[in-house]
Amino acid sequence: MNINKFKKMLLPYSGSVKIKFLRDLKSYVYVYCEIDEENRRVPIYVGRGKGERLLSHLKNINDPLTNKSKRISNLLKENRLGIDILAYNLTEKGSADIESACIDLMGVENIENLVRGKGDNVKRIPLNELAHKLVNKKIKVKSEHRGIAILLKHYKPHFGYKELFEITRGVWNKKMKTASENSEAKLAYATFNGIVKDVYTIHSWVPAGTQAYFTRPDIKSSERIKKFRWEFVGTRAPEEIRERYVGKIIERERSFGDPYVFVGY
Repeated sequence: MNINKFKKMLLPYSGSVKIKFLRDLKSYVYVYCEIDEENRRVPIYVGRGKGERLLSHLKNINDPLTNKSKRISNLLKENRLGIDILAYNLTEKGSADIESACIDLMGVENIENLVRGKGDNVKRIPLNELAHKLVNKKIKVKSEHRGIAILLKHYKPHFGYKELFEITRGVWNKKMKTASENSEAKLAYATFNGIVKDVYTIHSWVPAGTQAYFTRPDIKSSERIKKFRWEFVGTRAPEEIRERYVGKIIERERSFGDPYVFVGY
């Protein structure tokens, strides 16, 4: 199906009627769908906007640089592309929040969105972790559990044990490695947005790339990485330690821009 025919099918009105219809939607959230053989509409992209924003992706479907454009182009040719409105008559903030919530729910890794959106107070989080965060009750790390809290930036809600461990153990600069060894830190607290996601026992530090990575295509075992970056060899901490800290906020000092801070000292 060509673009003009597809647009006419979506919006059977033209001229002032079409303009008024789109204007009356105000801010909205839309989703591009893949229509499968059972006529199910499977989301592939979530967006928000006003007016003809939802049609703007059709202008760049011949752009070979993006997976989104390729997928939309292929679905259009196969007559399997759909565009749905999820919500409309929204404020700007409301549309941003709904867009972010939808992307978080589906997982940015499962659709063609590159980022999770810009909604405030919209971030997928386990209920118990949200309770600790909002109550803001912090737990003190015992001296016998002292270690290094690694402040993660790229954690995602869909991460399992392996993904979380691999973004926690590496790869880090020499400053972290040296500070950890000098402080004799034996535990690493994987921390995201103030919440401890897991705790690991540190056995040793080795040049980055010494161990295989299975979930991080960004890590390549090059001589440069091995020379300038480090990773720790470790295992999950004993259950009694994990039970005390995982899912909770621990007391810690400010990091002052470093990706780590020591706790329990």
